Amino acid sequence: MLCPFRSLHLTRSNSLYTALLLVCFSMLLASSASAQKWNRYGPGTRSQASSIYDPSTKQMIMFGGQHAPTNVDFHDVWAVKNVIESSASTANNLNWVSVTTAGTVPSVRFGHSAAYNPTSNRMIIFGGGTGFPGPCANDLWVLTNTNSVGGTPTWIKLSPTGTLPPVREGHASVYDAATNTMIVFGGTDCAGNFYNDVWILSNADGSVATPKWTQSKPVGTAPAARSQSTAIYDSTKRVMTVFGGAGAARAVFNDVWTLANVNGTPTWTQLAPTGTAPNPRSGHTAVFDSANNRMIIHGGVVGSTAVQNDTWILSDANGVGASPAWTQLSPTDPAPYRSSHTAIYDPTANEMVIFGGDSQLPKTFTDDHVFVLTKVNGLQSGAAWSQDGPAPRSHQSAVYDAVTDQLIVFGGQTSGTPGALNDVWSAPSIVASGQVSQVSTNWMQVLPAGTAPAARFGHSGLYDSSSNRLIVFGGATSSTNCLHDLWILDDANSAHGTPDWISLTASGTLPTPRMNQTAVYDPAQNTMIVFGGTNCSSGYLSDVWVLSNANGEGGTPTWTQLSPAGTPPTARENSSSIYDPVNNVLTIYAGDTGSSGFADVWTLSNANGQGGTPVWTLLAPTGTAPNGRTGQSTVYDATNNRMIMYGGINAINGTRFLYDSWVLTFPNGIGGTPAWTAEKVTGTAPERFFHSTVYSSAFNCLVVFGGDSQIESLPDDHIFILSKANGQK
Repeated sequence: MLCPFRSLHLTRSNSLYTALLLVCFSMLLASSASAQKWNRYGPGTRSQASSIYDPSTKQMIMFGGQHAPTNVDFHDVWAVKNVIESSASTANNLNWVSVTTAGTVPSVRFGHSAAYNPTSNRMIIFGGGTGFPGPCANDLWVLTNTNSVGGTPTWIKLSPTGTLPPVREGHASVYDAATNTMIVFGGTDCAGNFYNDVWILSNADGSVATPKWTQSKPVGTAPAARSQSTAIYDSTKRVMTVFGGAGAARAVFNDVWTLANVNGTPTWTQLAPTGTAPNPRSGHTAVFDSANNRMIIHGGVVGSTAVQNDTWILSDANGVGASPAWTQLSPTDPAPYRSSHTAIYDPTANEMVIFGGDSQLPKTFTDDHVFVLTKVNGLQSGAAWSQDGPAPRSHQSAVYDAVTDQLIVFGGQTSGTPGALNDVWSAPSIVASGQVSQVSTNWMQVLPAGTAPAARFGHSGLYDSSSNRLIVFGGATSSTNCLHDLWILDDANSAHGTPDWISLTASGTLPTPRMNQTAVYDPAQNTMIVFGGTNCSSGYLSDVWVLSNANGEGGTPTWTQLSPAGTPPTARENSSSIYDPVNNVLTIYAGDTGSSGFADVWTLSNANGQGGTPVWTLLAPTGTAPNGRTGQSTVYDATNNRMIMYGGINAINGTRFLYDSWVLTFPNGIGGTPAWTAEKVTGTAPERFFHSTVYSSAFNCLVVFGGDSQIESLPDDHIFILSKANGQK
C-alpha cells in the first residue's frame, strides 16, 4: 500500500481530502493481508531494453530489458509521456507511465528488437534472450493500440509463415513502414555463436496479412558475424547502414557497411568514411536523420568495461552519391556514459532521447535515467544534453502536500558540477498512482517567480499546509560556507498560480550559520524549532532555536534561543528529529561529529519555548537498539506514538551503508517505556543516507526520496515506499 501523506492539516479542499481518503482506504483493503513491503516508483534500472517513438503522442514506449547485476529480466511496458515537448521547454519534466496491457504477455527478455508502425499503431517485438545468459528466442509479438489512444494495448503472438530465423539476441533490425517490412541482421544465439545473416519479415505487424520470414542472400562480401551492432534504414533509397558491434574471440568493430536494394537483389558494401572514426565498440545506439542522411551514434562499450559517452555523426550515411564522413559532436553539459541503452529520435525537434543501459560506474550497474540531446544532427551549433526529472541528489529537503497529492523537493547536492542546487521539483499524484509495485512517476520542474535562494544543501525545509508555504532555513553553498538566511516559497503546491520565492528578514539574534541541523514545524503555533548542526568549520552545535511567525504571515518572524534545563545532547550534525505538537515534545535521534554515528535518543519538553522551561532528557529504550548511525531519517506516527527510523550510515566515512527500518514506541517518553523493534519487510530496501522521507500517519506509508546510495556513494533520485511502516498490522 502506497499512501504518502505527511500532514492532515487540510484547509483548502475538503472534497479532495475525502477523495484521497477513499483512494487510500481502498488501497488499505487491498493490502491488508500483505506484509510490510518496499515498493519503487518508475521502471527498474535495466539495459538491453527496446524503445519506439510515437510522433502523434510524443511518447517513448519501452519494453523489457535486463537488470544484469541480479540476473533479473523484464517484460513490462512503460511510456514516457510528452518526452519531446518537455525536453524542448526550460523544464525537464519526466512522466513515466506504467502501461497496463491485455492478452498473454511475452516472456521476459532482453536484447530483442522492436519496431513501430504508426499507421496501425502496433509495436513489433522479435527474439531476444529469455534468461541469463540464455536461452534465446525467435518468437514474434505485436502490441496493438501501442500508444493507448485506440484502446487497451493488447499483446498478440504472431505465427509467421516461411522458415524462421535461428534464435538470437543482440541483433540489429530496421523497419520500413511504407512496405511494413522488418529487416534483421546478425546477433548471437546465447551459446557463444555469432551471426551475419539477413532475414526479411514481410507483413511484419500482422495487421493486413500473415507475416512471412524469408532469408535474404545478399551478394558481395558480408560483414563479420557480430552482435550489438546498430543499423539505420533509408526507406527512400532502401539502404540499411550497419556500424560496429562485437564478435567471436572478443573482436570489436568500428566498420561501416551498407546493404543496398534490400527488397530486390541486396548487395553488401563496406564504406570507407573520411574523418577520424569512433573507437571500435558495441552496445551503442544509432538514430537516423533521414532528411539530411545522417546517422548519429552514442556511447557503447570498448572492450568489456570501457563505457563511452561520446556522440558521433556519419554524414551521407547511405553511401549514395557522396562520401560518408565521421564528425564527433561536442555538446554542452556532461554527456551520459551508456552502453546497451535504447534511443529514439524526433526529426521535427531534432532531438535524441536515450534511456537506461549500463553506466560508467566501477561496478556494473544498470541505469534508469532519461537523457535528451538537442540539435543532435550537428547542423546547428549548441547541441546540449539534459536529464529529464530531478538530478540525483542528497542533503535536499522534501515535503508532502496532501491537498494536491504531491511531493515537493528543493535543493540538495550532486556529485559533480554544479554541486549545490536550488531547483524545485514536484511529483504529483503519488497516492493516486501508488497502488502497485512499479508505479508511474510524474516529475514536474517548478519554476518559481522571484529571486531564488542561493543553491544549497544541508538546509531545513518545512511545509505549512494552512498557508501553502515552504519554509527554508540555512544550509550551505559549499562545505566551507554556511548560511542562516530565511526563505519562503509561497503557493508551494502551485495550486493557485506560479509559486513565488520571498526572502524574509527575521528579527532577534540570528542563529549561527549552519548546515545539517535538524528542524521541525509546529503548525498550531506557526513555530520552527531548530537543533544542532555544524558551522562549516569543524564546529558542532547543540543549541536550540525557535522561530516564531515562521511562515511570515502572522507578523515578522523572530528568532529566540532557548536555554533548556538538564544535560544537553552532545553537539552534533545530521541528527534526525520528530515532534509531538500535542505534548510539545521534540525527540532527537543519532547524528555524528565527523566520525562514527551516535545511537542515543533525547527528548526536549516544552520544545517551542511555551508552557514552561524546556528540559532535556536522555531516554533509555528497552529492546535491542539499532547500530549507531548518521544521515538516517525519522518520522512520527502520532496516532500510535511511534517513531519510525530508516537507513543511514554507520560512520561519516561511508564504511557501512544501512537499509534497515526500526520502530521506537513511546518516543516522546510519555505513556510507557520506549522500546526498539526491528522491522521485518519484504521487497528490496534501498541503501541510502542523507535522503528525505515523508510519512502518512493516517495510512501508514513511508516515502523515501534521493540520498547517497550504495553505488560508490553516489547520490540517488528514486522514490521508494514502505507500506505498513509503523510495524502494526
